[in-house]
Amino acid sequence: MKKLKVGIIGCGGIANGKHLPALKQIEEVELVAFCDIIEERAVKANEEYADGKGKVFTDYHELLKLDLD
Repeated sequence: MKKLKVGIIGCGGIANGKHLPALKQIEEVELVAFCDIIEERAVKANEEYADGKGKVFTDYHELLKLDLD
């Protein structure tokens, strides 16, 4: 089965407390990109929810340019 690749914009408290843990539990979802204006937050989320394999951004415009096919 093909997974839905997800990038998240905003890696603060709500994302870490609600969105990211929920998305990680869905087998059909692969977290592939993390964006936050505070780079350390995006890096931390990438490490925790994508084992460091995702892409990290501080500008959401760059995240939206990703070709995830």
